[in-house]
Amino acid sequence: MNKLVIVESPNKVKTIQKYLGNDYNVISCVGHIYKMKTSGPFGLGIDFENWEPLYEFDSTKKKVGKELKDSLKKAQMVYIATDPDREGESIGENLVSYLKLNDNYKRVTYNEITKDAILKAFDNPHDLNWALINAQKSRRMLDRIIGFRLSKLLQSKLQNAPSNASAGRVQSIALKLVIDREREILAFVPTKYWKLNAFLLNENSLKAQYFNEENSSGQKEWIFESQIKEVKEFFEKLKDKKVKVTKINVTEKKNKALVPFKQAAIYKRSPYSAAMTQSTLQKLYEGYGDGGLISYPRTDSTRLSQTFVNQAKKFIESKYGSDFVSSEVKGFTGDQDAHEAIRPTDLNLLPENLEKLYPTISSNEVNLYKLIYEHTLKALIKPPVIKSKQYIYQVDKYLFKNSFATVTFQGYYCVSAPEEKQEKDPNFEINQEVTVNNFAFEDLETKPTPRYNDGSLIEALDDIKVGRPSTFASTVKIIKDRQYVEVLDSNAIKPTDFGMIVLDKLVNNFPEIINEKYTAEVEGQLDLISENKLEKNQVMHDFYTKFNELYDQVASTMEKTRLEDNFLDEDCPDCSGKLLIRLNRKKQKFIGCKSFPNCTYTRSYEDPDAKKRYYRNYKNTNKSN
Repeated sequence: MNKLVIVESPNKVKTIQKYLGNDYNVISCVGHIYKMKTSGPFGLGIDFENWEPLYEFDSTKKKVGKELKDSLKKAQMVYIATDPDREGESIGENLVSYLKLNDNYKRVTYNEITKDAILKAFDNPHDLNWALINAQKSRRMLDRIIGFRLSKLLQSKLQNAPSNASAGRVQSIALKLVIDREREILAFVPTKYWKLNAFLLNENSLKAQYFNEENSSGQKEWIFESQIKEVKEFFEKLKDKKVKVTKINVTEKKNKALVPFKQAAIYKRSPYSAAMTQSTLQKLYEGYGDGGLISYPRTDSTRLSQTFVNQAKKFIESKYGSDFVSSEVKGFTGDQDAHEAIRPTDLNLLPENLEKLYPTISSNEVNLYKLIYEHTLKALIKPPVIKSKQYIYQVDKYLFKNSFATVTFQGYYCVSAPEEKQEKDPNFEINQEVTVNNFAFEDLETKPTPRYNDGSLIEALDDIKVGRPSTFASTVKIIKDRQYVEVLDSNAIKPTDFGMIVLDKLVNNFPEIINEKYTAEVEGQLDLISENKLEKNQVMHDFYTKFNELYDQVASTMEKTRLEDNFLDEDCPDCSGKLLIRLNRKKQKFIGCKSFPNCTYTRSYEDPDAKKRYYRNYKNTNKSN
């Protein structure tokens, strides 16, 4: 075994070792082996003269480090097989530095863990991509400067905070989106409107809906307050409850072609939290010993490789027929890395067979695999063709309409179709009079745009080009952990008062930095660095010059804020004073008396989640004994 292969995750080792055979020794570095120092100016761990991060070996990786060095002694060639993104490239550079490799190493990249993909990668080794490495270094330094300096400033200006306040280039924009939406909801003034339905008396009790072509608002089915009195009076007095068919419109159109999944789109469609979705995708990518089940998930691309497309077309033709094969596939390469979209590695691996093949697979994995499998197939199948028949009815000057759809070509509905009840076409004729059982008004009002959930927040970040596929889930987790937001029973994300105070301090004092446009521009600059179109040092110098000047101005003028005490709805058992949630020096919560130091009553903070964690840890401890 004179060839050493280093991968990131230990879960890949066994599978890749099996593919490569005994001439190779596959081991894992378990992610990053270096971390940025917290020394130097402002504890940032940056060499400002050369614009380089200052790394040190991560002391928690001593066992991994020893295994790497011991394995190197037996190797003539080293293959850096870390993940195919900026982070993986950076880990590769750190491995080269730590192991003091010279000309005895190569970089290999693969988009899926299958035998063909791995063998092809090793047939085509290449050098480290220094443009990607420089983009990753720039991102690390930018995030460290903004995060460390703004976080420490916030902590010095916020007293009695429920957690250590933090700021970040991406996390603060995520928080801003949530709070902007909440303020939009709070400022929303509902508009009253009505809808009118005519229930037609036939065997199906069909419903037709009132509409007004002249409504200037674009909401042709709405009846506004200025109109409702006249409309109600007419229909209340109407004795001959009939409508006449005045027009029949028949149209046929194709549904939209589907685009393969990038990561942000899966977060939106996933029924799970961002953190759970991310970990489940990673498990599917790493697979179960005989290969990965999906391609690399941290991607912003919707492109499919021509090899996969050709295989998929044969599969579709065999299963559904040649008429279903789409001649063109929608998709594009992402801005940040030229990966493929997220897709199954083998279309012959049907979702319904997973549990039989892999007894330990979780229901989450099965559900997400099914989502990816079906969506990928649909993206390669022609869209359905829908024939629509619309009836227009009239009574006096008032118009009603209803429509009936028939699928004339199944298209990608052959994989799965929406579960919608289709009403039977009544086959009315022009000028036919139809009896109406009753006219019913719906009293309604407009509703504000809903709050974000994990998926829609990530989609919003992706839409404005803020953040990266590898950091979306952790960004959402940070604003939850900091208690800037709370998750409601509906899974909607609502900002806390603390989150609003933090954001206002940031936006009011650093408007040039904490805004969506600036953050998107930074992402664009990182992309250009990764493409060798911008120089890392120049980008960092320009940013830091502007940031430092602004920071120095704000640090001396930002006012201190003391957050209100968080009182409980109960009295102190010792002195009858008010109890409140306090923080100790380690920012841990406990319950104490407002009358302190005169009253020293305290008790532990009964956090239900903490109890769950304790119970789980207790069980795990017992298992290991």
